[in-house]
Amino acid sequence: MIKKWDIILIAALLAASFIPEGVFLLGGNSADKGGTYAVIQVDGTEYKTVPLSEHRGTDTFTVRAESGYNTVVVRDQEIGIVEADCPDKICIGEGFISQPGATTVCLPHKVLVEVRSSHGGEPDVIPAR
Repeated sequence: MIKKWDIILIAALLAASFIPEGVFLLGGNSADKGGTYAVIQVDGTEYKTVPLSEHRGTDTFTVRAESGYNTVVVRDQEIGIVEADCPDKICIGEGFISQPGATTVCLPHKVLVEVRSSHGGEPDVIPAR
């Protein structure tokens, strides 16, 4: 038979199980967006560096390679490829990235967009998608 104190104990344990979630939400992420920038490379050569942590608004530019073009959009503190003339267009489907260590790649055009941290340290975890 379930007693009154059993229900109180179960409710207290259930409430306590949400404490770690609250700590992560309030404490933020150790690989915070502060101090991030994006490096765009074409065929292994650095094409452009874009600061992300202090970026506001939306900027659009086109990266031209020998085999085609990629249109890159920087909106607020994230970056992504939104248009390309490659046959598979997988780079467009990757969406916007903002965390250090995240990359977007267009293999046919040899274009790499990578987010890096200006603090020198990279996150010590590999996020799963």
